[in-house]
Amino acid sequence: MKNMKTAIDDKGLVVATEDVAPPPKPASDRAIFYCTNCKVGGHGQRFCEYLVQRPEWQVYPYQRWFEDEQHNEYHCPLGKRIVDFADESHFSRIAMYIKGRIWLEDKTKMYELVPDLMPETYVINDRKWVDGKEPTDADYPGLPWFVKEADRNWGTSVNVCGKASQCMDLAKPGALYVVQPHIKDPLLMEDGRKCHIKFYVLLMCLEDAVTWELYTFKDGYLSISPHAWSPDDLSKETQVTIIRTERIRGWPAWPTAYPKCKAGVAEVIKRGVAQGKLEGRPGKRQFEILSADFIVDTHDNVWLFEFNMSPVLKDPHDHPTNNDGDMIVHALDIVVPHEGGSPGDWDFAGRFVGEPPQPPTSKETVGGASSSTSNSAARSSTTGSAPPPPMVEEAPAAASPAALAAAQVAQQLGAAAEALNVGDAKHTTSAKQSDAEVSPSR
Repeated sequence: MKNMKTAIDDKGLVVATEDVAPPPKPASDRAIFYCTNCKVGGHGQRFCEYLVQRPEWQVYPYQRWFEDEQHNEYHCPLGKRIVDFADESHFSRIAMYIKGRIWLEDKTKMYELVPDLMPETYVINDRKWVDGKEPTDADYPGLPWFVKEADRNWGTSVNVCGKASQCMDLAKPGALYVVQPHIKDPLLMEDGRKCHIKFYVLLMCLEDAVTWELYTFKDGYLSISPHAWSPDDLSKETQVTIIRTERIRGWPAWPTAYPKCKAGVAEVIKRGVAQGKLEGRPGKRQFEILSADFIVDTHDNVWLFEFNMSPVLKDPHDHPTNNDGDMIVHALDIVVPHEGGSPGDWDFAGRFVGEPPQPPTSKETVGGASSSTSNSAARSSTTGSAPPPPMVEEAPAAASPAALAAAQVAQQLGAAAEALNVGDAKHTTSAKQSDAEVSPSR
């Protein structure tokens, strides 16, 4: 209760407006940092739970923000104040979604960036081949073909067929698909099963909105099919890998594959920054932990298939060995440095400097991310709900933080405990997640 009152009375927390927030005091001059779980979805709750394990971090309560026409309810920090971290980017000094992430998430856009790193890719839009580029049955004979919705990363969106001429039959009107042949000569496990690499990436843009830093994780997972591979077996169980099966460190191909995967991801980010596809947020740090899916062939080539912008992450209580606790802790050590922190197994992979973002042409939220752009992209990939309307917020004329909270504090105290599950360390977000994050291993 005392900590909650201290948070509510903290005069250093300013009200969010349309302008770039004034910088906080230097970290060395601060004793307390605040995080709020606004229930956006994704990994926001998880990051809050890890941050409050640090003695200098505390929970700041949330309140109802507004309800949209579909009756989806949105939340924000109490008093609509800016905290050090919240999963609702408008109210956070650190955004947990990269602006321009669509260029990594959408497979057609990623192919525009790095066609040389990916298998040959064709595109179907509304049951028509894009740009007249259509594969024939003479292309890649004897190999399966994959038809996958361009902006989805789950197994229900992947279809397999035996010939290029059968791909169009799997496409629905009005939908966008990428079409790819199976790679030649896939590197199989010793028992003949297919596998792909689940490769973890930390991408961060600094407050100057032009400097990007990239890290790759030295460990990861293999996703392995339950059945021996055959090009004639078109079942999803054989052709589409789903479960994070085992840690990758002991895989004989890993020492050769890792630096190639690292270089491939660095090339994607380098081009995305240089071409202005990935955008900074002036005055606001932004980051994401994402994963990239690679498959290796028998010639030691690595092929990039996709990025997963909200990958499955597991906590130590979910599994004693196959969990991502250390990876998350050390990623946050990089993004939010503190005494005693370290990069752990995160490997620095490059620094890239882009051009400053273009001045906004319409009202945008603090940090250069409009409600109709970055938040809508984040929500579409996490909660599926409609984005909030553009905000024009003003500080209450006479209300102090304590007065603003007075009528709601009882409810908020309970809500804050529920939102973060502080005390019993139950991670409801992770409980809802499954290991079945799907990537076609082609």
